Amino acid sequence: MAGTTDDPFGAYTEEAEYFDELPHGDLDEYLRPFEAGLLMAAGRMLAVCAYPDAARYADRPFDRGEKDAAATVLNLLPKTCDAQDHTFRRDVARAFWDLADDLAAGRAPLPRCQAETWALKVMLDAAPRMCAANDEELTALGVPIPSGTNESSYRAPYFEEEAWAFVIENAKYTIPEAQPPASTEKTAHGAEEASAVAEPEGGWDAPAYWFSPYGITRPRDAKRGHPDWADTPDQSPAPSGLPSTERAAHLLGLGDDFDPWQAADSDVLRPRLRTMADTLSPLAARLLTVAAEMVAERGWHDLLAHGDRVFARPDDEEDNWELEESFLLQLPPLCDGQSAAWRLAMVRAVQNLAGDLRSGRAPLPTCTAEELAFHLILSEAQTVLDYLDDNDGYAQAVSLPTGDRFTVRHRTFDHWREAFLQDEDVLFHYDEALAGIAADPDHPASQQAGTGDLRPRAWFAPFGNIRPRTPRPLTDQDRARLADADPDVFFASTPALAEAPIQSAEADTATVLPEGLRDEFEHFTGLAQRRFFDEPCAIAMAASMDRLLTCLFDTNTVVPFDIWPLNPRASAVKTGLLLVDPDFCLQGYTRTWRLSADRTDREARQWAVAFLEDCAKYILANHGHTAMDRLRGGPPAPSLDPQLYDALPARLRELARDLTTAGLLRHRTRHLGMSSAQLAEEAILPEPLVTAWLDGAPVTPSQLLRCAPALQMSEDVLLESLDGKRDTAYWPLPVPPPDQQGRPE
Repeated sequence: MAGTTDDPFGAYTEEAEYFDELPHGDLDEYLRPFEAGLLMAAGRMLAVCAYPDAARYADRPFDRGEKDAAATVLNLLPKTCDAQDHTFRRDVARAFWDLADDLAAGRAPLPRCQAETWALKVMLDAAPRMCAANDEELTALGVPIPSGTNESSYRAPYFEEEAWAFVIENAKYTIPEAQPPASTEKTAHGAEEASAVAEPEGGWDAPAYWFSPYGITRPRDAKRGHPDWADTPDQSPAPSGLPSTERAAHLLGLGDDFDPWQAADSDVLRPRLRTMADTLSPLAARLLTVAAEMVAERGWHDLLAHGDRVFARPDDEEDNWELEESFLLQLPPLCDGQSAAWRLAMVRAVQNLAGDLRSGRAPLPTCTAEELAFHLILSEAQTVLDYLDDNDGYAQAVSLPTGDRFTVRHRTFDHWREAFLQDEDVLFHYDEALAGIAADPDHPASQQAGTGDLRPRAWFAPFGNIRPRTPRPLTDQDRARLADADPDVFFASTPALAEAPIQSAEADTATVLPEGLRDEFEHFTGLAQRRFFDEPCAIAMAASMDRLLTCLFDTNTVVPFDIWPLNPRASAVKTGLLLVDPDFCLQGYTRTWRLSADRTDREARQWAVAFLEDCAKYILANHGHTAMDRLRGGPPAPSLDPQLYDALPARLRELARDLTTAGLLRHRTRHLGMSSAQLAEEAILPEPLVTAWLDGAPVTPSQLLRCAPALQMSEDVLLESLDGKRDTAYWPLPVPPPDQQGRPE
């Protein structure tokens, strides 16, 4: 396989013929010109950083815990190299430079030793980051920039399968030290027939063998030396075209743990390398940011102009030109009747993606609303590019370069859709043939395609494979805009409601529940809603019931554990003796109660209150008259506080209140780290109203639905809570600890 001097693979020796599937032929089959240029640029920049690192540390052992050590190329080396000397480190830096020279000369980057194999791996990982350099920087480095503006002629750089063919893992066995005596023969795979040399501790890729030449490639000229500027890297200027050490370190991301894809919880969405430049260049991100800001500004305009009013979409498409820049017109017709709170959330969805772009994060939509927002941003970005291509003066107005600066790698719209969007199902709303299907999650076609709920009422429910966003409060500018809005465009359920009296909770203000009673009741009713009533659930309910009755009476004179007979009593290995019998039944005043589950939240509350009431009557009837009291003898048990007979019914009435919606709101706002004031702002509702809801006040459905976008849930979840149903995806049920019946530990 040994080639000629014109062969990009001409560095192979005859010994390479014993290796199967070595890269050969045309270099373009493995690295297209732009990819080869980026790989070369990565080698140059790594060398620019590695030589100063070698000079700085000289022969000193490398301390990975030292300040700024993470921002060095030495930190990329295996830990076994930390004790190497200055010469070793300079030679490692030269490995980057030599491989970059190969690529610059049109040769394949064939490693000649283990140090170069390691260097090539680092270069392959760093090459995608080179896309963050601007076109001028890359051109200065000799990288051929793809020309034109036609996306169909461009493919984003890819450094995975083909490019890694240059890394030959078994090449280390061809170094001189690994060779057997000359009399032995090799198999087709390069293995020794006899007298194989024993591999040393640490293997042939230990630092001691890093610069031993491979037998499958021709060694480099030992007299080539180092680049002139590398002898005094802190003083000698680098050749023209090379970036500064600081710029190179920035582009390489040395010491930078930032992950632009951090929102992706799925490996399918998250690339192997923590970089975004090969997908979305910084210049392209600026373009999308400007487009997003334009879309958001139009959204604010329409929100303040239309408020809660139904958007009057022109019947004739020819009349749409009057509203061609309308945000609401760009949304599907199904959205025309949405509330002002929904419209505010839609504008903020655009702003969320703009924030991602400004912060260097991948603009990964977290919900259907943000998916559509991303489509709107891309559409606006294409319009901006058209203006930039046709009008140089427009560039200054929008603070962007002129259109000729946006080469094809900065306008890969199809690639962005593929990289950042999971699907384009939301666009069904724009297709007359599919709009009906998109509006019906129960349609057979929707079920078959797995589109989920594409109705606007569910647009803000987060995807399961993307981290939900942390709610961000409205800015002072946002609040000022809403405060100055024309109140006539909002329904009476919003600003006008601020002047109306707020319904309070139904609770008796004189009833103050004993400490811990409400929390224990919520825990008990949560267990009563679990789908499967298994042994751990039953034991947890029995233990909770004991605590619940104790909290309900809130007096030292009543100990429920002493009221019921000891026989028959169930016992659990970890929880100990329980109030219930082995069938998890308990005798009440009027009936025997058996613990069970699989209820709705409302059913669980009603059942729990009835159970507590009957058991409380049993305690009152048997207090001081149990078998244990008779066996103990002595003075009679102290009488109960007469006020307890009035307090117990009041406490039970308080517990009996329907708090499913209030509980959902409380749990969800705590989970999101959202205050009642923040929820009220985003729902465009008076804060006292939302506060009253959290306390259990009656809820008006039309007002409650305004909270769905801010709470990142479907409106259906809120409506079901009004029917006493608890969505465990948003308000999880308690999980009982493992336990079983048996002798206590």
